[in-house]
Amino acid sequence: MALTLTNAEIIEASPLLLADVVSKATDGSTTTLITHDLRDLDEYSIIGAYICFLDGDNKGVDRIITDYSSSGGVATFTFDSLDLPIDNTTIFAIMYLSYKSASDRANAVLTNDLKKKGFDINFFLNPADLKELHLYRTVAHICLAKTQDRNDQDTYWVNYETYMEMYNTELNTLVADYDSDESGGISTDEEDLNIGQIGFDR
Repeated sequence: MALTLTNAEIIEASPLLLADVVSKATDGSTTTLITHDLRDLDEYSIIGAYICFLDGDNKGVDRIITDYSSSGGVATFTFDSLDLPIDNTTIFAIMYLSYKSASDRANAVLTNDLKKKGFDINFFLNPADLKELHLYRTVAHICLAKTQDRNDQDTYWVNYETYMEMYNTELNTLVADYDSDESGGISTDEEDLNIGQIGFDR
């Protein structure tokens, strides 16, 4: 099972720490977002960047910016169509580079950590049970990559330690549906199995 996270889902964990830009929409549609902020961005840099929606009907969704213009006191971002329109309550972030590689790396680490406990990631029937684990490890990986000084004056180092602690706590207390007999379904004994509690004994 390959776990995935959107850039928006990752950034939601700590927007000011993880996003290049965070702002609020003034108006929009399913293909545009308008804001009174961000009127001085470089068009050539911003086209191809990710716009990530952090709340509202499009929460957790990423789109790639295909056009950007600034005139009349507003900035307008254009992207592929969303299912629902943007409104003036939408908080969004902009990312110049994707966090996909960090998410993929965290998936590999989590897969290995579960294997050490005697569990195959493919036998978890509900990927949502592992989402927080995956998110914590992804953010920790990102923060470690951005760390410059490994001390309490380095915000990224402090956050790396915080998210690793959250990851380890979640890993050791995880309750999930695990198909241990590979039947394709969950028996009464397998339902809501406390993976962390029994993992050390397997």
